[in-house]
Amino acid sequence: MKAMLTPTQTVGPFFHDCLLRSDICANALAVPDEDAAVIRVHGFVYDGDGVGVPDAMIEWWQTSAKEKLSVFGRAGTAVDGSYELTTAYPASIPSAGDVRQSPHLSLAIFARGLLNHLLTRVYLPNDASNAADPILSRVPVTRRSTLIAREESPAVNGDRVYRFDVVLQGPGETVFLDFK
Repeated sequence: MKAMLTPTQTVGPFFHDCLLRSDICANALAVPDEDAAVIRVHGFVYDGDGVGVPDAMIEWWQTSAKEKLSVFGRAGTAVDGSYELTTAYPASIPSAGDVRQSPHLSLAIFARGLLNHLLTRVYLPNDASNAADPILSRVPVTRRSTLIAREESPAVNGDRVYRFDVVLQGPGETVFLDFK
C-alpha cells in the first residue's frame, strides 16, 4: 500500500453567515468620550497573492482617552476585501514600569484558512510616543511600517482618516504578534 498525502482543505468561509450579521457586526463605534477625536480607519485584507479576502472579520479593541473604558468593535470585509471602522482616537496605556504604550488599536483577524486568529496593532503616524513604545520598538525597523497606518487627507466631516492594509502572507506581510 502506498502512502498518500491528505488533500488540503480550508476552514470556512462562514463569517458572513454567522458573525458578520449586521445586528451584531457594527463597524462604527460611538464612544462617549468628548475629549477624543473621531477617527476612521479603512483598508484591505489581502491574501498571499495580493487578492482581497472577501469574508474576513476584524475585531478591534482599544483604551478610551480617559483610560476608564475598554472599547471593542467588529468589522467584516466587503467582496473586494475592504473594511472600514470608525472609533475614537485611542489613548496611550500604562506598560511595565513608567513606560507607556503609544496610542494604538489592537486587531484580531479571522479569515478562511486560518485555524487561529492573527493579532496585530495599528499605530497612528506622527505620534512622538511611537519611538518609545515597548512593543513597536521590538519590531525590526524594516518591518515597523506594516504596523503604522498612513494618514490620508482631506479629513471626512472633520474626522481624521487613516489607511491600514493587512497582508496575511508574502511580500509586505503585516507583522503579527504572539502574546502568551
